[in-house]
Amino acid sequence: MSNCLFCESEGPFTRPEHIIPEALGNDDLVLVGEVCDHCNQYFGTKVEAFVLGKTPLAFWRTFLGIRKKKGGRPHVDLSQPRRQKGRFPANHRLHDNLVGFTCHPDYSVSVDIDDDALARDIVSGERDRFTFVFTPQVLVMMGRFLCKIGVELVCTDSPPTARGDAFFLCRSFARFGTFEGLWPIFHFQSGELGDLRARRSDPQGVLEEVRCYEYRLLNVGDKYTVLAFAVGTDTWTLCLNDPYPTPAIRTAFPGKDLNLIWYDPDEVASTGGPTSPST
Repeated sequence: MSNCLFCESEGPFTRPEHIIPEALGNDDLVLVGEVCDHCNQYFGTKVEAFVLGKTPLAFWRTFLGIRKKKGGRPHVDLSQPRRQKGRFPANHRLHDNLVGFTCHPDYSVSVDIDDDALARDIVSGERDRFTFVFTPQVLVMMGRFLCKIGVELVCTDSPPTARGDAFFLCRSFARFGTFEGLWPIFHFQSGELGDLRARRSDPQGVLEEVRCYEYRLLNVGDKYTVLAFAVGTDTWTLCLNDPYPTPAIRTAFPGKDLNLIWYDPDEVASTGGPTSPST
């Protein structure tokens, strides 16, 4: 048995590692004997819990009605913390706080607004959308989440490759958050909301199928390994073996408007956070 993919410990390895969280609908894509129990628990409680509760993936879990691990229907509160904690800025004045979403037994979704002024603007028609700000903290946690998924997917095909020097930064950032700066993420939108659900009939009745997520590992030329991870109409992508790839990676997504999400580290350190992410 090899040492742990992330911390290089000798285990124990008693739990299967879900490459994509069960809370997104995955129940069979797992690694066995590659990720130790301690790293498995860390990813679940520290990285995945944040990403599935405080990022756009939290909204999609609710909108798509993806049940929780224990079977309950999801509810998310996308409010940012009132006080700054931790290394990276976690709040922004333009973010719509006191907004959440609840999935009901009939799989309808309601918006929960605990802000009278915002509610009045919505009802009057002055506002027709909510503002979610991708703060540096969200960028870091989404990056760690995607790096973890990506290097584990590499491991399913070739454990020695996943443990190689090319993916050292990716493994270290995913598990320990160690990286000089903020790992850039790329994003694009595609498809329509109606494409996410499909109904079909069989002798048992009517069955509705929901597309929970999609993923791809792409090789761009002979230099870059890129993960593309889609939930809802959002696709998030990053380069696993080089955080700062050349624009050549755009060739992997022909016809897509690939936008960069990133903050300059010096600006974050000196000002407590820029007014908005670079795109």
